[in-house]
Amino acid sequence: MQKRFVKFLSLALLAMGIVMGTQQVTSHAWTSTNKYTWRSGKDQAAIYYTNTKKNAYIWNSHFSKKLHNLKNYQYTTWCVTRSFVRKNKVYYSISNLGGKVKGYVWHGYVTPAVVKDINRFNSDSDYLNYLNTDKSQKLSRALLKLIPNANISLDLSKQAAMNKITDYQDVINLGMVSGTVTEGMITTKTIVHDFLMAPNSSISGRATTVGKMLAAKGYTRDKLASLMSQGYQVGIYVNDGAANSVGKSGYPSTISFTTPIQNNMALVLAKAK
Repeated sequence: MQKRFVKFLSLALLAMGIVMGTQQVTSHAWTSTNKYTWRSGKDQAAIYYTNTKKNAYIWNSHFSKKLHNLKNYQYTTWCVTRSFVRKNKVYYSISNLGGKVKGYVWHGYVTPAVVKDINRFNSDSDYLNYLNTDKSQKLSRALLKLIPNANISLDLSKQAAMNKITDYQDVINLGMVSGTVTEGMITTKTIVHDFLMAPNSSISGRATTVGKMLAAKGYTRDKLASLMSQGYQVGIYVNDGAANSVGKSGYPSTISFTTPIQNNMALVLAKAK
C-alpha cells in the first residue's frame, strides 16, 4: 500500500501541476491525458463509494446490457481504473475489491473516498463519531469489533499515525503482529499492517483474517478485552486507500495525497504514563 500511496501522489502532482520540493516523485504506471481520459493498473486504482440510492446501472463494455444496479451496493468500495468520455459524458471502469462486480458507470454515481486529517479532531468523542459513521472508516469499524469494549484515544491515535509514540507505556503494536495468510493455493508470511493495506479481499474478509492472526499470537478477544479492563487504550488510524482531498468534480486525476501522516494504517494498544 505504501507503494500505491507513492504512485497516487505522483499522479496527483503531475495532473495538478504542483511542485513540492520536499517530496520525491517516482515513476508510476498511470496514464492521464486530461481529467476526463485516464487509466491505471488495478493495484493503483482510485477508491470510490456509491453516491446514489436511486437506480444507477453498471453496464457492460458495449453499453448494451445492464449488469448491476448501484442502489443495491450502498456500502461497497469501488476501484476505479479508467475514466473516459462517451456521448459527452464521463464514465468510469469500476470493480469491487473482489472483482466479481465490475463494469462501466457514469462518474456521478460514485464519489471519491476521502479520509479526514486526524490532526483536525479535538476530542475522543469527535474522533469516535468519525470512526463510527464515516464511509472511509469501514475498515476501522471492522477492526475495532475485534477488541471488546475498545477505549479509543485520539491522542494515542495521532501519535501512532505519526509513528512516534512518546506519552504512553507498555505499547503493543498490533499492526506489527506477524502471521501466515492463505489465499487460494498460496500461503504467505506477512504482518497485520501489510496485509490490511493490500485491498485484494473484502473489508470483512480482511478483518476476519486479522482476527485469526492476532489470536494465533495470543491476542484473542478475551485477551484484548482483558487488556482494556487493565487500562489500555486503543490508537487507530486507517486510510485504506482514501484520498486527503479531491477536486470539485471528483475526477481521479484531481485526487491529492499531500499528507504528513507517516503511517497509512496504525493499530496499537498502550497505557498513558
